[in-house]
Amino acid sequence: MSSNIIQKFDLTIFGATGLTGKEIVSHVYELSIDLPSFFKPGFRWAIAGRNEERLQEIIQELTDRFPKATIEQPSVLIASVTQREQLDAMTSKTKVLINAVGPFRFMGEYVVRSCVDNSCNYVDVTGEPEFVERMQRTYHDKAVANKVTIVHSCGFDSVPTDMGVLYTKNLYTQHGWVPTQIEMFLRIHTGPSGLRGGYATFESAVHGFGSAELLREIRQASTLKRLPRLEAPKLPFHKRVTRDKELGYHVPFVFADPSVVRLSQQIFLTGLATTEKKKPNVTLPPTVQFAAYLLLPSLWAVILYTIYGFIFSVLAGSPWGRNLLLGHPELFSAGLFSKEHPTKEQLNQSSFEIVLRSKGYDHALTPGSNDPPNKEIKVVVRGPEAGYVATPRIVVQCALAILNNKHEGYVPSGVLTPSTAFWETDLIDRLRFVGITYDIST
Repeated sequence: MSSNIIQKFDLTIFGATGLTGKEIVSHVYELSIDLPSFFKPGFRWAIAGRNEERLQEIIQELTDRFPKATIEQPSVLIASVTQREQLDAMTSKTKVLINAVGPFRFMGEYVVRSCVDNSCNYVDVTGEPEFVERMQRTYHDKAVANKVTIVHSCGFDSVPTDMGVLYTKNLYTQHGWVPTQIEMFLRIHTGPSGLRGGYATFESAVHGFGSAELLREIRQASTLKRLPRLEAPKLPFHKRVTRDKELGYHVPFVFADPSVVRLSQQIFLTGLATTEKKKPNVTLPPTVQFAAYLLLPSLWAVILYTIYGFIFSVLAGSPWGRNLLLGHPELFSAGLFSKEHPTKEQLNQSSFEIVLRSKGYDHALTPGSNDPPNKEIKVVVRGPEAGYVATPRIVVQCALAILNNKHEGYVPSGVLTPSTAFWETDLIDRLRFVGITYDIST
């Protein structure tokens, strides 16, 4: 088989009939109208899934919705995670695959393995730390050998935070300073229509609590370097509800971002994010202490979060409890999560804001010194609704960043996180073009 057949499609979206997958396909159509230069001449793409009729319906629906789209219609590929020959046929014809088929801890490995075996670059939208770290340990060496880039958590989990931490570190190094700690605070803004999260997010959270012990075992067996203890005051971590003087009430952030940032720092420290070429004046980012929190808007929200969080954690610890949670997401989340898609009004009225508050020094760290930090930088990352608006925009830009930079040698091979894959690319600038902004705040 000739190489031009193997590399037929620049981009394939797998799981296009799911809620998130369809939004990703829709965004590609829309992007070709708003920013057609993002697609090089001759760009070819495909959508993939189990149901050919449904895939054709999606193409027709989106072609009618976006008559000014400047790219040709996608081809249709039939593939199921349970059919290895179908997966291999899909990945052998694709340069970069976007995987939107979850839960990833149950179905993601089949796709990752096929991509590694068939030299197909890969990004996904998972927010499941156990899956991410298991794939990194299992497939990294083979991905490097096959010159394949596998990047997990390329949606709202966890590009805004992981790239934001990288961006903040770079601000320090540009000044000749040394960052030592970064605190992340997530605030979700909603409108009169309220907020509704996707069922896949709820499902991932349920199984994530249930696999905490497995994640600990994976970390114990990892060959990545341990994060060092910095010669700087220890960053305190608030395990319970705390009121910050500047930002208000917050609780520990229990989703993927802390795990991804931790893994990113280990990958950088171990030297696994080395690119074939190196851009001038770009250095590996230093290690920092990191803590992440979710901001709550009021004391009443704190009370509800505490009650529902306790019930959730108890039930998620047993198989029967997880089944109960998964069967009644609205009941056990105060209506925040549902099997129903959010309404258009809810999507339009929602947005996110991530505050990255950092401290460091204007000089190198001295062993044994306990001087307080004398430099501070605050970065704010903002974007539209996280799950179905921001995530499609982010994952498409991650895929295009690989497509446009991999052959130039600026994207490393291996199983990576967003910042370790894209630290020498223009991903942050690309995200700004699609409404995910990174700004220095005073």
